[in-house]
Amino acid sequence: MFYSHSFNMGKYLVFLLLLASCANPKKLHKMMDKLPVASAKECSTRFPIKETIDTLVVSDSVILQAYQDEYGRLNLVIDSLLNAGCDTLYIEKIKEVIKTLPAKTNTKIVVKTQKSTAELQVVKDSCDALFKGIMSINENNSITINNLTNKNSKLRGQNTWLWIVVILMAIWMNRKRILSLLKVIV
Repeated sequence: MFYSHSFNMGKYLVFLLLLASCANPKKLHKMMDKLPVASAKECSTRFPIKETIDTLVVSDSVILQAYQDEYGRLNLVIDSLLNAGCDTLYIEKIKEVIKTLPAKTNTKIVVKTQKSTAELQVVKDSCDALFKGIMSINENNSITINNLTNKNSKLRGQNTWLWIVVILMAIWMNRKRILSLLKVIV
């Protein structure tokens, strides 16, 4: 008697342990609030941040034209200096001309993008769930279509037989008139 009672208690104890050990999202949120550092480490290992760097080079045609014009003027100054024997006064003027050159023509823009893979995983999981739901609805619809097609073919067969029966009954009911018309024609 004692053995059977303790066996029943054991079943209840196992059942209670199974219920207590379930991890639902609410319990997980509480655990993550209690251990934020461990949660952050786990999230960073499961969902690392993906970083991409894109580089764009933008050319400014106005500045490029200014460079070409300035190069032409410098070329004339250098030619005149070479012909004049390179006085120091001309060298100072060249230095002033070099100081007034416009800015660099190419501008480099670096775009750094950081994406959280956790967010991507959530979107992927929700898309997978929607896809599974749509596939199950599609399977149910195809089964329904097959059933309706089979039922339609059966009804067409029955409809054909009913028309044959109606025509035969009409002939049977008007057999005397048909026979009298046949006698008159013959």
